Amino acid sequence: MSDKRRAVGNTQALPRVLHLESDAQMPLYLLIKPTKKRNGTGAKGPHDYMQKNRKRTWVQVCYPVDAPQEFDEPGKELDPDAQVWKTYVREADQVDEEMVDGWNKYVSMDVILIFAALFSAISTAFVIESYKNLKQDPADASSQTLLTISQTLLLIANGSQSSSSTPISAPETPAFAASAKDICVNVLWFLSLSLSVAVSLISMLAKEWCLEFMAGRTGPAGAQVRRRQQRWDGLVKWRMKGVIVTLPSLIHLSLLLFAIGLCVFLWDVHFGVAIPVIVVTTIAASAYFACTVVPFVYDFCPYGTVLSRIIKDLITIRPKLNQENPAQDEVTARALQWMIVTCETPRSVDIALQSLAAADQSLPPDELEKVNAWAMIKRRLESTDISKEPEPGRGAGALYKRALEVYPTVRGKVDDITYGVNDATPRLEQLVVGVQSTISGLIHEALSLPQLDQVTARILKRCSLIGPHYLYEESIVYLWSIDKYAEVEPANLVNDITQRLEPYLKGEVQMDSVLYNALSASFAFVMCCNAARGITEQSVNVNHLLQLVQGYSAGRSNTALELLKVSISGNLILGSLWLYTSADHSNSKIISSSKYALMETMLETLWAGLMHTIYSDLSALKHLDVTPLVHGMFYLLANPDCYNLTADVCDTIRGVHNQLLYYNGITEIQDRFHAQYIQDISHNLDAKTNAATMTLQLLQALDNLRYYSPWDDKYILLTPTIYLFVVRFLCQTSDMWSLESYKAYYLLEYSPIPKCSLQLVQQLLADNSITQLSDALASEDLNKQAFATAQLLVFFSMSIHEPDRSNPALNILEQALLTYPGLDKSLEKQEEVTEDLENKLALLLDQDNGIDSDLQSYGYRVLEVMLQHRHAPLHEHAHGNLENIPSRLRGILSCVDLETEWFVVYPNTVLKSKEATEPIQT
Repeated sequence: MSDKRRAVGNTQALPRVLHLESDAQMPLYLLIKPTKKRNGTGAKGPHDYMQKNRKRTWVQVCYPVDAPQEFDEPGKELDPDAQVWKTYVREADQVDEEMVDGWNKYVSMDVILIFAALFSAISTAFVIESYKNLKQDPADASSQTLLTISQTLLLIANGSQSSSSTPISAPETPAFAASAKDICVNVLWFLSLSLSVAVSLISMLAKEWCLEFMAGRTGPAGAQVRRRQQRWDGLVKWRMKGVIVTLPSLIHLSLLLFAIGLCVFLWDVHFGVAIPVIVVTTIAASAYFACTVVPFVYDFCPYGTVLSRIIKDLITIRPKLNQENPAQDEVTARALQWMIVTCETPRSVDIALQSLAAADQSLPPDELEKVNAWAMIKRRLESTDISKEPEPGRGAGALYKRALEVYPTVRGKVDDITYGVNDATPRLEQLVVGVQSTISGLIHEALSLPQLDQVTARILKRCSLIGPHYLYEESIVYLWSIDKYAEVEPANLVNDITQRLEPYLKGEVQMDSVLYNALSASFAFVMCCNAARGITEQSVNVNHLLQLVQGYSAGRSNTALELLKVSISGNLILGSLWLYTSADHSNSKIISSSKYALMETMLETLWAGLMHTIYSDLSALKHLDVTPLVHGMFYLLANPDCYNLTADVCDTIRGVHNQLLYYNGITEIQDRFHAQYIQDISHNLDAKTNAATMTLQLLQALDNLRYYSPWDDKYILLTPTIYLFVVRFLCQTSDMWSLESYKAYYLLEYSPIPKCSLQLVQQLLADNSITQLSDALASEDLNKQAFATAQLLVFFSMSIHEPDRSNPALNILEQALLTYPGLDKSLEKQEEVTEDLENKLALLLDQDNGIDSDLQSYGYRVLEVMLQHRHAPLHEHAHGNLENIPSRLRGILSCVDLETEWFVVYPNTVLKSKEATEPIQT
């Protein structure tokens, strides 16, 4: 209970609500008035009272919570009595009271006044004594006079002086001069005394300034906000805090001077003590005079004196409070920015962001963009379920949604653009401006880096204009001035960004993470815009992307990059988002819905991806289909030959995928894209161009597709070409324990067993796969023996159990099987050969060691099919190996025609020819 009470203890200015939980778990809210404490004394709060007087056996939970949030009428979120201004006043009062109280305590103005008074009294006592050394002692002069008189009286008494004699003259007295020691001591002590008195004067003035800053906090919330914000701006501009903080230093200086005076107390005397005192007095008087005059020049100057306030009250007529809507000017923008940056209460920040739903084009957005206000709105919108809000159109989600919708209007004046002239593109404009705002926040932060060079700074400034330039070039908006957008040159901008990022990804240069994120986000954005406009060839765009991927592949061993691999992986995936334009959308509704629907999808995904890479927030991605996000990297993996991808680069791409998808629980992509990638791989194998050198890359791509399949059971349907490619690889590899062999085992384990089909058997005969399998039977490697035995059983079972004996594909299959030595050119021995192979496979699989577990599972799957054909049971040991295999991959039901099954698994796609899906060569 105490922890919860402490967590909300700073909301003293708010009415609070007591939440009581009874035995029936029924919540009860009690609205209570806050009680303020000062220095731990005063009236006890209700929670202290309840804690002290509650029964020890009472276990109900009682803790304060904020009252439910109230919402303004639509369009009145910036009215004088809007929630945002009430929240501003509440938060400002709390912050200002804390600040002024801190000045009084931390800066210790009260202590300064007391110390200065005491110190002045002490130093005065010393000065009273020391200043006497600056003039002749009257006692010395009196002694000399008495000596002269006594001598004269003595002569008269003796009668020795004649009338003609010369009178006795007094001995000549030298002129008095103060010693240097006395001069120095008096200078230091008088200076110390004067300084302490001056500090006392300024401390009293400072307390008056604080009182003036805190005064006048009544009236409508909107008017209070403007008055307080103007005073705050004056306080910041005139550096009032710095002035107050220097007061203790002056007292310290005064004490130091007094200590030095004591050290030179015995030095000689000198004149001119009054000069330093006059200087200090003049400075103090000048400061007082300035504090009296300046408030007449600047209305919201935080300095002032009693005299200045009296004169202003006499000559100034206090204006009436403005009851109209406050202007949406820079003061309003800075007030909202102050709330977002300063307020520690999350609800206060939420209210400030929600108020932007009523913003118009007169509100300057620059100050708000510096703190990424609209990116924060986007994050909150994605984490809010609008459908569950009790009042449609008035909940937090609806306000965030409206704030994003009006953002292009707010940006219009700054961008010199008229937004909203095209009725078909409001969502596109919102997304473009929103993404640009998020990137501009990064750019603003990067431009403030001290080590930033001028060339990079110019690139960043061009990046801040990508969005408006795209909208203008697409003739979506009206541009008032084209001059500042002419320098964007998006085609060249991509090359400039790539040249900056590639050395960093290689580990050759250092780069601040903020700058890297700004350039990477700009790269992804401009690539999407260029691809949508078609101003550069796909091959050129792919080369830019591969430069970054290959750079990261080469520099992955760099320790600094390893620490940033999450950010780098996310940015590389965003950089490939533009490849979504190359996807097959012929069967998708996305194209028919709108001319710009594809671009809107990419920008929505890009914005959500930026939320993840910049803020590590996955809420936006979880509400979206991630297929557009991951399509680019999957597309590259499926076409390694077309883009000359090495095994290391493919491994890097897969690692990038896993960093974003696997570790964030995202494991599925759309079936139509899954089908496209499989077809791409199949067509690359059909082309037989560098197929041998791309084996490892293709196996990596296939294993990736198996893991990120559209189904939970990791099922993957291979084409006949891919199936025989896997078989051929396992026949030819010399290392059945390699990583690539494991991937091949996985593919066989989670793919259906093929039936007799024309394409399959034609390629089987052409590849002479039966002979290769026969040779593998003689291998000393148990894995290779088990695989070859199981695979030969598949083909013999395919022939024996083909129901249509007139099937032309069966004749081709039998021709291929006749190459198996065990048949002795006789098909009548198929049953006998099958039985021998079945016994051999069972013997191999029953061995506990020597065979890979995934290959063992595949072998038991084949064995289960053979036993079901004979209506024979599978022993218990085999069931244990097959318990994790999906039900649709068990037994005879797992035997399918790979070509016809395609239309069952992928009902919205068709098997296309090689030319239909062949990517562009680079």
